[in-house]
Amino acid sequence: MKTKIFKNQKLDFLELRYIKDITQCQKMHLHEELTITAIKEGSLNISFNDSFNILNPNEIAIINSNTIHNATLNSEIVKDGYVLYIDKTYLQSLNLGISLDYTFLQDDKNSFINLCEVLLAEDISLLEKEEIFVEFCLSTFSFKKDIKEVEKNSLSLKIKNYLDKNFLEDIVLEDISKEFDITVVHLIRVFKKEFGLAIHSYIINKKVHKAKELLNSNLPIIEVALQSGFFDQSHLNRSFKRVFQITPKQFQKNILS
Repeated sequence: MKTKIFKNQKLDFLELRYIKDITQCQKMHLHEELTITAIKEGSLNISFNDSFNILNPNEIAIINSNTIHNATLNSEIVKDGYVLYIDKTYLQSLNLGISLDYTFLQDDKNSFINLCEVLLAEDISLLEKEEIFVEFCLSTFSFKKDIKEVEKNSLSLKIKNYLDKNFLEDIVLEDISKEFDITVVHLIRVFKKEFGLAIHSYIINKKVHKAKELLNSNLPIIEVALQSGFFDQSHLNRSFKRVFQITPKQFQKNILS
């Protein structure tokens, strides 16, 4: 059984576990957190005190905190299982205006699997992980509400100025929301409405432009990557090519020649 876990102190409201080959969990149990489960292959029986549901690969199961349940195999092989534990207090703090009393919900799992893969990735920043997580919560738990038109205002520009000054720092959404005394949800909505980019995308854009500036010197590319806030050279390569359609090495070779 191969297991991976994502857990970070800065994002202490969530924990993700990935299990390649799933075994049975016959004993009835409960979790203090709200849990979301999905699988890629096979099927599971998820049983409650008075009912059970079959979890198939095209579905997610959302089980409320303190709900007694177990999970048994419904097929010989069940592979690639993801279980996300979310602090219910954190969900309530997002002020989504909904009840979080779920026992089971069938839905398309693609956005959840994408979230899980992002959380497990080693070359994605905490900020991007957090933002994608919050966006998943908004699409999964909140009612579909139109975002009110937001005029260009001092708040959105102040957020942008803050990001411009701090994009090389290891910041998360809570740091920014505390700076401006607003909720994380309001932060994400105001910024994306105003500038058309997710916050993590804006920061990546700032970083690749910083790297482009540093490439004008004869610095080694690995040093350029670290000084512009990337994990390593390959992380810089992918991000730089997405923006400029050329690798940092190709760019540096052309400008220095």
